[in-house]
Amino acid sequence: MHIGQVIRSLREEKGWSQEKLALDAGMGTSHVSRIERGERRLSTSRLDALAAALGTSPAAMFAMLEGLQLPLAAPDKDGDLTLDYSPEAVELRKTFRKLTLPSRRLVVDFAQMLAKQTSA
Repeated sequence: MHIGQVIRSLREEKGWSQEKLALDAGMGTSHVSRIERGERRLSTSRLDALAAALGTSPAAMFAMLEGLQLPLAAPDKDGDLTLDYSPEAVELRKTFRKLTLPSRRLVVDFAQMLAKQTSA
């Protein structure tokens, strides 16, 4: 197995075409195709772009390649180790990255307010 197969698996899991992934990662469709077939080596910048487009990290992709189960990160302050790769969470992360820092703060404040209302 090679990293291209992991990329293909993640892409297919999302129901995406190679064209969609290529567009989101800022590269050509034929380049994505060759990567998925193992015919092209990935630069660090391309790997980062593909991982970001897929809503994951290069480390997580290599963990999948090795058959390891994530999370590999340290627990957060609540002891939570879960990483959310649901379509909604992936879309939220992609959109969040496009926001300015003040807008990001507003989104976090709003999410915290909603969480308090839900738990009350």
